[in-house]
This record gives sequence, structure tokens and C-alpha cells, in this order.
Amino acid sequence: MILIKFIMITMKKLRLLIVSLLFLLLLTPVVLYADSRALTHFSMGYYYLYNDELESSLDQFELSLLFEKTPPALLFSVLAEITNILDNTEDALRYAKMALRIEPQDESALQTISLVYISANQYDEAVPYLNELLKNNPDDIQVLLYLAEAYNNLGDDDKLIDIYNQMLKYHPNFVDAALNLGYLYTKRGAFGLAEIEFERVLELDPGNEKALFYLTYIYISEGKNDEALGMFQSLDDKDLLSEETLQDYALNLFIEGQDPTPVLRRIEDWGNVLPALPGVRHYSEGNLEEARTIFTDVLFEEPDNLAALNGLVRIAEQQGLWDAELRWRFRLAGSYYRLGRYEKAEMESQQVRQMDPGFLENRYLLGDIYGSLRETEKAIEEYEFYRRHADEPGDIHIKLGLAYDQIGDHEEAIENFSRATQLFPENDELLYYLGIEYRIIMDYESTIEVFKRAIQLNDQDSRYFFHIGVSYERLGRIDEAIENLGRSVQLDDTSAAALNYLGYLLADGGTRLEEARVFIEMALAIDPENGAYLDSMGWVLYRLKEYHKARDFLENAVQLIDVTEEENYVIYEHLGDVYYEIGLFQEAMKAWEEALELKYLSDIQRKINNVRGELME
Repeated sequence: MILIKFIMITMKKLRLLIVSLLFLLLLTPVVLYADSRALTHFSMGYYYLYNDELESSLDQFELSLLFEKTPPALLFSVLAEITNILDNTEDALRYAKMALRIEPQDESALQTISLVYISANQYDEAVPYLNELLKNNPDDIQVLLYLAEAYNNLGDDDKLIDIYNQMLKYHPNFVDAALNLGYLYTKRGAFGLAEIEFERVLELDPGNEKALFYLTYIYISEGKNDEALGMFQSLDDKDLLSEETLQDYALNLFIEGQDPTPVLRRIEDWGNVLPALPGVRHYSEGNLEEARTIFTDVLFEEPDNLAALNGLVRIAEQQGLWDAELRWRFRLAGSYYRLGRYEKAEMESQQVRQMDPGFLENRYLLGDIYGSLRETEKAIEEYEFYRRHADEPGDIHIKLGLAYDQIGDHEEAIENFSRATQLFPENDELLYYLGIEYRIIMDYESTIEVFKRAIQLNDQDSRYFFHIGVSYERLGRIDEAIENLGRSVQLDDTSAAALNYLGYLLADGGTRLEEARVFIEMALAIDPENGAYLDSMGWVLYRLKEYHKARDFLENAVQLIDVTEEENYVIYEHLGDVYYEIGLFQEAMKAWEEALELKYLSDIQRKINNVRGELME
């Protein structure tokens, strides 16, 4: 730290000399119009600074300030830096802030204030000034490091993650930044992102011990046991395995069906080991009964302990205990599933199905596993088997409804959600799923009926009123649509979709225009880059005859929409209408032609023909 401080002071002095010389050059052309005493004292300040006589230099610069009628920001910055080097932080802050009053972006003053606050551990005060510095120099590693220090001490992990990402954007080989970013991702459980960063570290520094340790346990948590074992081997090659990591290594070898004996022999303190490890040792030595007792006891405390479950499966298999093997293998599949290791779960559940195809709980579990693997049709096959053979179907119709929805078979989804609502008539959430399916197939009458039933059970869910409102709009019953959308917004004024829909209907009807404008403004405050919401604002402004403002919103809207979506024709139509009102007839016709490419409407074609006729006249 002393060396860093010395380097920082030396760099400051060097920068001060450069700044002072620049100041002299700036003053020379106007010397006839300035108080010569100011320039004389500044020159002497520069002389003393050059000779490292900081106190004398400060005196001279302060005298220069005294005689200068309109001192520039540069002079205050020099004074701020000298007083900071002399540890007079109050004066340093005062001079630097005076510099910023004259020149708000003065980098020297911003740096001085930042350093003073960082040195005083006043990180919340330093952050705004550091961020100002970063605006003009986004790749400045020193500023980024100070911001990282500040956010770390303030405990703001979100900002800290942003800063480390920015460091790596401009300095991709900065190992410490990647290491710290990986740690932060690990801390919040974002193991996939952490894995990327630690792998980056190992590419840059293959022997980095911290990255090896973190990556080992990330691989274990993600179920990547082959990769984890490779990491363990790397640690072992570097003689970095502690007693604790040796235990983890042995357990993972056992879980993956490899021989853990060489690692078990290296564990010295057997009085303080992981609970399943003695069972693994007994199993490896052929003491199956002792191993079974230990594994069974472990599962009372840790029902998903993979080592214990694997051990019990293998013991039952070796002893020819078919019922026990089936039971333990089913439990193992469930544990793999709950731990997110779906491929392993599928493998075990498939073996259970081969042993007993009629084991219904396993067929249900296998359906869940396939669902998690996004193999929806296989999931449906398992769920349907369960539904056909189970005495009480339970929630299987919900599972089937969701699965059929995923593959786009909405009729089957409706059938299953309907059965589910019969089984659970007080569950309004099931009615929500059923109503959505009716909306998808554009059966709006049924949609309204279902959501009205949901409201009878729960009249405080804004979504139900929203979907009724949308359905009424699609049926052309605008007053009822507005009434229900208004109720939705009353219940939840944070739903941008409801706010926009209500605002647009009011605007399109030409009534309550100011109220419509407020609703759409609220929607845009939530989602300012939404093309549909920008279109709505453009349309309400059109209705208010504020055509030039409407143009701005609609031109932005067409930049953000999906140009292949048929319903977006209306945005081009609106833009054409606005162009027409402000006299841009060629632009109007072009916009309307864009609308026709998405959806042909005779009314739009008529607008084009009319304008062509007007132009020919």
C-alpha cells in the first residue's frame, strides 16, 4: 500500500507539472489584459512545484488566485491536487468543487474529490463523481477499480457486477475482475454465469487455485460430475486437496460408479467425515450390511443424499433384492429430479419402468422429468398412462393441460383444464388457464364466461377483468371492454398492457382523450421501448390534433415493431394518417402501402387512391 501511495503521489505531481505548464501556455496570449502579478505568482508556483517544494508552490498558487479577477477552473484544480497531496482534504474538496462550478466536467477536480472521499471511506459520496469520470472514459481501469471498491464497501452487488462486466468489456484479460465476478455470481446462485467467468480465469491462468476450487463445486452443484472429477484431479495434481475436498472427491467417485478406494486411503481423520462416507468405505471393503445400515440412517437426516441412495441401489442389486432395488431406484430418480439433474433422473426412472411398467408413481415422475427436459410429447405419453390407470387422477389433468398447451393442441388443453376445474371447483387459477386457452382459439364468448366464473371466486385479480375486457373488445362491445379494463387498472395500475389497452380504446373512440393520454403515459413509464405503446401515444396525440408530436411517437414505434406481425399494419396506417394531416402526402402513401403489405384493407387502399387523385388535381 505504501508503494501504491508513493506511485499515486508521484503521478499526481507529474500531472500537476503538465497541467501547470498548460495553464502558462493558455495565459500567455492574454498577458496584456491580465494582472501581471497573477501570472508571476503562478510561474513561481510552477517553479516550486517542479523542484518538489509543495508548501512554497501552494503559497504561490494561492497568491495567483488572490490577484486573478476571474480565475479559471484549471487554477482551482491545481490547488485542489496540491492540497490533496499535502493531506489537507478540506481545502482540496473546497478547491475542487469551485473548479466544478466553473467547469462541471473538469476531470482533475472530479478525480480529486473521488480520491478524497475514497481515502476517507465515504464511498456513497465518491460514487457520483466516479460515475461522472466514467461517462467520458468508460475504459479507465483506475476509475473502474475505485468504483468496484466503493460498491463493494456499500454492499451493492448489482452495481459491482455491472462494474466488473464493464472492466471485462474493455479489459477482457483482467483475471482479478473475472475471478471477483465469478464469486459474485456464485454468491447469488447464478452458477451458469459463474462457470463462464471461472473458466475464463483458467484460460488466462490455468493454475489459478481459487478458480479451480469454485469451479469444482459449481460442477458438483450442476450435476456435471465428470467435469467435477476432472477439477478434483487438477487440484490433486497440484497437491491442493484438503481433508474436506478429499471427502467430496471420494463421494463423487462413488456416486459416478468409480472406485473411491485410493482416495479413501488418504483420509486421515475418520472421526470427522461426511455422514455417508463411512458407508462408502464399508461398501468398498465388501461389508454390505454395515454399509446398508449407515446409508439408511443417513437418509433419515438427508432424504436426497445421492451417495446413500446409490449405495442402497447397488447393495439391493448385488443381493438380488428386486423390491428393494425398485424402491431405492425410484427414490434416487426423484432425488436427481429435485436436484435438477434431469438426465440422471431419466436414466434411473427408465430403469424403474423397465422393471415395473405399471408403477404409476414412477410414470408420473417420468412425465415430470420429460417436461423438465422439454420433451413434451414424451411427458404427455407418461401422464396419459397415469391418467388411464390411476383410481384418482389428482392434478394429472393440470399437467396434461399445460403440456398440450405447450405443443399447441389447445382443444386437448381445454378438455383437461375443464376436467381439472370440475375436480377443483374452488380454484380460480385453473379457470384462468382455461380462459386463456379459449382466448387463444378466439372463442371470446367462452373466454368471458370462464373469467366471470373466476371473478365469482376472486374479484381482486386484475388479470380476470383484463381478459374479459380484451374479449369484449374483440367482439366489438367497446363500452363493456372499457368498463372491465378500467376495473383491471383500478386493481393493478402497474400492468402496462392493461393501461395501454384502456388508453388506446379511449383514444380510438375519441372520448376522454386527456384521461387516455395519462393511461398511455403510465404504460410508457413502465415499458418505454414498446412499439405498441408508442403507437397508442401517437394515436391519442393525433386525436388531440397534436400532429407533429404524434409523428415523433409513431416514427419511433415503427422502428420497434415486428414488421412480419399482421396486426402491426395499424401502426403504419396511423403514421400515414399523421403524415397526411401535416401535408407529407408522399410519405403518407408510402406508410399506407406498408400497412397494406401486412394486411389488405379496402379503407386503406381508398386513402391512397384519394391522395393520388388530390395530387393529380
